[in-house]
Parts: sequence; C-alpha cells; structure tokens
Amino acid sequence: MDLNFQHTNVLPARTWNRLGINDTALAEELPPAAPYTGPGPAGELPEGVAAFSGPLPAGEPETGMGHEEADFVAEHRNCGVSLKVAAGVHAKTPVFLTYRVDENSPFVVDENAVVAEEGSDVTVVVSYLGGARRGFHAGLTRLYAAKGASVRLIQVQLLGDGCLGMDNIGAAAGEGGTIHVIQAELGGRKALAGCKARLEGLRSRLSLDAIYFGDRSRSIDINYVAQHVGRKTRSDIRVSGALLDESEKTFRGTIDFVRGAKQAVGKESEFNLLFSPKVRNRTAPLILCAEEDVDGQHAASTGKIDENRLFYLMTRGLSELEAKKLIIKAQFRPVTDQIPDEKLRNAVAEYVEKRLNRL
Repeated sequence: MDLNFQHTNVLPARTWNRLGINDTALAEELPPAAPYTGPGPAGELPEGVAAFSGPLPAGEPETGMGHEEADFVAEHRNCGVSLKVAAGVHAKTPVFLTYRVDENSPFVVDENAVVAEEGSDVTVVVSYLGGARRGFHAGLTRLYAAKGASVRLIQVQLLGDGCLGMDNIGAAAGEGGTIHVIQAELGGRKALAGCKARLEGLRSRLSLDAIYFGDRSRSIDINYVAQHVGRKTRSDIRVSGALLDESEKTFRGTIDFVRGAKQAVGKESEFNLLFSPKVRNRTAPLILCAEEDVDGQHAASTGKIDENRLFYLMTRGLSELEAKKLIIKAQFRPVTDQIPDEKLRNAVAEYVEKRLNRL
C-alpha cells in the first residue's frame, strides 16, 4: 500500500514557501493492511466509563494533522475504542490503551474518541510500542469535554527505528471544560503529530505538554493549534525536546483568537537543545488575532547546553557525556512525571536511556 499526503500539518496562515514550514508532504510505501491482532484496552473500564458508538455530541472537531490523515484513518481503521464518561462521574482510575506495532501487526490504524459529559473527568493513557523493522502506525483521537468536564489524554510513542508514526488529535471544550493533552514523541524513524483544540465555551481551557527526541536521521513534524472561540478561554502550550546527530524537527504552534473571544489568554513556548551542528531545526510560533481584547504570548528558545551548567556538573564528578545525558533526562522529566503509571514511566526512562547510550 502507498501513502501519499500532499498537505498535512498545515500552518493556519501561510508564510514563504522557501522556509519549508507551511505544511508537510508525505510519500511512503506501507506494510500490507491487515487486521490488528495485538493488545488494546487493559483491564476493566472504571465505573461510569463505557464504550459507545455513534457521533460525538459536538460533531467531529477538526484535527491538528488535517483531513488527509483523518480520512486515511476512517478508511483503514483496524482498531480503536470510543469512550463516554457519564455526567458527574469522576473516574477513579485511568483508562489504559496499548497498541503494539510488531511483526505480527506491522500495520496499526487506531481511531479513538473520549467524551466527558457535564461535570465529569477522566484520564486516558495511550501507549504505542513495538520494534517492527518496517512498521506503520496512524492514530486519530477525538476529545470532547462538556460543561465543567475534564479530559486528560496522555500519549506515549515508543516505536522502533523502522516505524513511521502519526498521532492526530481533534478536541473541543464546552463552558468551563478542560482539555489536557500530554504527548511524548520519542520513537520511530519518522514521527508526525498534530492537535487542534477548539475552545468554544466560556472559560474553557487547553493545556498541552509535549516532548520530542531526535537522533541519527530521525524526522519529527508537529502542528499544534489552540483556537479560542469563547470568552475568557485559556490555552497553554509547552513543548521541549532535544536533537542529536543529523535529526530534524519542524514545530508549528498557533494561537488563534477568533472574533468574539474577548479576554482570552493564549501562551505557547518551545525549548529545545541542539547537540550537533548537523541537525535541522525549524520552528513557527504563530498568533492569529481577530479580536482586540486578548492576551497572546509566544516564546522559543533554541541552543546548545549552557557551558556553565555543563562545567558545574562535571565538577561534581560526571564526565561530559554523563552530564549531557543528565541534562536531556531533566528536559523530559516535567512531562514524563505526569504519566500515572510507574511501569510506563520506567519504560520511557529505559527507552530514552537506551537511545542515549548510543552517544
């Protein structure tokens, strides 16, 4: 099977084509499509959380990667689950979903949805694992938080070196609703991720934390969009990562204030460390504003490790290599510490440690 995307991870407002950041084209030969035979939901669902079928209450929100990936998933889906949290229910334990890309299931296309009804909250942890020599994963997750509800989605991508991975999210929040997304894009030879959240209701909120790790010739492409529609809405996008060897990364972060989104506040920041002169790093922080009474802020920090910081660690008995490893791990800890499962946290730590041992 051939995969051909002409325009994915599209920047909402185009800039000069020569910068190569407006969108991404993707042409790949994929493993043959086949039924998924690996794991999925782990254990029983918490009380008040149930699987459902049918449309989302607010329709299908637009996604960060765009319609090409969403259409592909709709056509080739071979796994996934839709969950609904009953009104007023506070799920006592997270929902865990695991999808494995391996020699038995090299083609994994999952479509998931999480709907939190009024006054409810839930945490869903999705991990993508596997070391297939030639694997493919495409995921689409839609989130909806009704009035006063909260949805927390944690995605951990630890695919093998031969895998292409795509994680696409579309979200919407009603009055006082909260969407919290955590993404760890750490594996795969090529990783694409996108999230678009539409903050429709009064005082609805998006919180998005993400990390990425590029080494060798890995390619990472990310597109996040916070669309402020309702009044007094708030978004916080925080991204950090590290690039080594000849890896490359493109990050697009957009805060979009729609007319009528009075007193909305949007903040985005990216902090990354570059460990090689051969890496390619591109960042496009963007604020779109059709409303005057708003507060939008963006920041990007890119550079090498601070020499004073490195020297301090080396005076404490660490070698230069050990000090660099410690700094990279510290870069990821604020995000990985939010994973509510010790086993998965340890798996992330071991995965990163294994990659760092190649230095």
